Amino acid sequence: MMCSSTKHWGFNVLYNGTLIDGHGRRNRSAVDDMSIHSNPVFTVAETHRRPLHGESRLIAHSESIGWRSLYAAILDPPVEGIEPPAKHPSFTYHLRRPITVTRKVDTDRREKALISPRRICLTPGAATTRWEHRGHTEILQVYLRQPIYESAVSEMYDCDGSQAEIVPRFAIFDPLLEQLAMTITDALVEGSLEDGLYVDTLAQMIAVHLARWHSSRSGKFHQPSVKVVFGSKMRRLTEFVEENLDRDLRLEMMAREVGVSPLYLPRVFKESIGQSPHRYVLARRVERARELLRDTELPIVDVALSCGFSSQSHLSNWFLRIVGVPPGAYRKQTAR
Repeated sequence: MMCSSTKHWGFNVLYNGTLIDGHGRRNRSAVDDMSIHSNPVFTVAETHRRPLHGESRLIAHSESIGWRSLYAAILDPPVEGIEPPAKHPSFTYHLRRPITVTRKVDTDRREKALISPRRICLTPGAATTRWEHRGHTEILQVYLRQPIYESAVSEMYDCDGSQAEIVPRFAIFDPLLEQLAMTITDALVEGSLEDGLYVDTLAQMIAVHLARWHSSRSGKFHQPSVKVVFGSKMRRLTEFVEENLDRDLRLEMMAREVGVSPLYLPRVFKESIGQSPHRYVLARRVERARELLRDTELPIVDVALSCGFSSQSHLSNWFLRIVGVPPGAYRKQTAR
């Protein structure tokens, strides 16, 4: 499909209607399980594999915390290398120390610069690239799943993703991409971003930004009108969230419930509910945890899993932030 110019665009209990098993988890259907596993963890094997290079020094990466929409790594990159197409677009954000970098993308001219912190290099997924780094530094390297980018292109320009290719960029400033890069960097360093829904939202923001400002279609974008989502559909979506709090809720799953693109769900959700999907789901999970801590004797780790948190520490982190006390202390305070 060719582009048009724009698109206007141990025990089982029934708790509050939910069956909780002996491990504190809601009964799951085969359909739910298929939806969860349809989008696997984004692994280093799907990238240029810089963290696996013998000359690299890996500091942190997202594979260990299960991100699916993005792969990100903080590392001191190898001195040089030829990188074949990785299928997924990527960018590097320079974190520390200026370093001389040389890059050649496909048949384009050779580029060379002393790249200081805060500069960004953007590489199309289909490109073969030769890199040379003279010195040691730390960079954040981020890969975006190609289907997410193509979906954004389709929504914004009414065309196939291949009709809006990423344009290579070298040593540029980009304030919005920098802000997203800093969010990702902080999450990797702290190991704090285990919420797949928030990562999905970051991925959508990156996809839209790349398509709008760094693609072959840049400059031809007009903000489309967003599909109206009626109150009955939003009620159905909040019911879906409530019934699936123990699941790894994804933006795609939630968008499907109301028949809108994942690209626009955060906007229509906030307009209707007053919070982003991530903040709403997080608040509901913490509230469910409060109820289970108060009304059951489930171990805290099982409370965490039954509410959709990836671990006890994940629950404890957000519970303390929202409620003001750790889960164990809250249980003692509310003991009858």
